[in-house]
Amino acid sequence: MKKSLLALAVLTAVSGVASAQSSVTLYGKVDLGLTLDSGSSSGKSVRLDSGVTGGSRIGFKGVEDLGGGMKAAFQLETGFCADSAAGVSSNGATVPNFCTGSNAFMGRQAHGDLTGAFGAISAGRQYSLGFNNLSTIDPFGTGFAGQVNNIVDPSGIRLNNSVTYSTPNIGGITASAEVAFGEQTGNWQANRETGAGLTYASGPAYAGFTFYDVANASGNGAARKNYLLGGTYDFGIIKLHALVQKSTGPSSLDVLDMMGGVTIPVAGGQVLASYIHHNDRTLSDKDAQQVGVGYLYPLSKRTSVYMAFARINNEHGAAFTVGNATATGTGDKAFNLGVVHNF
Repeated sequence: MKKSLLALAVLTAVSGVASAQSSVTLYGKVDLGLTLDSGSSSGKSVRLDSGVTGGSRIGFKGVEDLGGGMKAAFQLETGFCADSAAGVSSNGATVPNFCTGSNAFMGRQAHGDLTGAFGAISAGRQYSLGFNNLSTIDPFGTGFAGQVNNIVDPSGIRLNNSVTYSTPNIGGITASAEVAFGEQTGNWQANRETGAGLTYASGPAYAGFTFYDVANASGNGAARKNYLLGGTYDFGIIKLHALVQKSTGPSSLDVLDMMGGVTIPVAGGQVLASYIHHNDRTLSDKDAQQVGVGYLYPLSKRTSVYMAFARINNEHGAAFTVGNATATGTGDKAFNLGVVHNF
C-alpha cells in the first residue's frame, strides 16, 4: 500500500512538472469607438468602429520547453468586427469590411517559433520588422486618429509566407532579418519581400533601424524600399518619440517622412501627441502635414477609455485621410471616443 501511494505521488509530481513545461494562453481585445470624420467632399461620416486603437481580436499563444534552453511556440490570432458582421456575405452581398487583417480564420497572425541560444526563428504570417519598429516609436502605437501610418508607409504590416530570424539579445541589441516569399512558380523573386533590422532597448531608451524592400510583380526590381530610423526616450515626466523614413522606388516615388511626438502622464492617464511632415520630393510635390492629440485613461489594468483627434493638411493634390487601426477614414479630420478591453 505504501509503495502504491509512493508511486502515485511520484507520478503526480512528474505529471505536474511535464504540464508546467508547456502552456497555451487564450487572449484577446474588444475595442469599440465612435468615429466622426469630416473634411471630405462627400460630407461628414459618423460611425462605430471596431478596433480604433488596434483591431478587435481573439488568439491563442502556446509554448513548450524542449530542454537544453530550446523552446517551441506558436501564435494563432483572428480578427473580428465587434460592431457588425462586416466581411460576412448575406444574400450574395458582401458587407464592407472595416476590420483589420481580414476576417479570414486566423487572418491576423499565424506562425510557429523556435527559440534557443542561437536566437529565434519564426515562420508563417507575422508582423514585418518595419511595422514593429514603427509601432514601437509612434506615440499612438499605429492606432487612434493620430497614428503615424496615416501618412508614413508601414512597411508591409503583416507578411504572408515569411521567415524571420533574430539574434540573441546582447546588451540590449538585437539584429533581425526577414524574407516573405512571393511563391510564384518560375520566378521566385516576384513580389518577394525582404527586410532587416537593428534595435536597442534598455531601460528608458529605445532605438531602431529597419530596412524593407518589396519586389515588383516581374521580380526584376524594387516596387518600394523603406529606410526607417527612430527611437524613444522616457524621462518619467515626459517620453519623447522621433523618426525619419526615406521611401524610394520607381521615378514616381521619392519621399522623406519625419515625425516628432510626446507621451505625457496626466491625471492618471496619458496625453499622446505627434506632428508628422510628409515631404514628396518628386515633381508632383504632394506634401502633407498631420497633427494628432489624444488621451488614454485606464479604468483598470485591462480596460481603458480614450479620445483622439487628428487633422491632415494636404498640399498640391495629396489625398491622405485620417483613419485609425482598422479604418482608412473618409476625410482630413477625425475624432475618436471609445473604450478598449484586453483579456
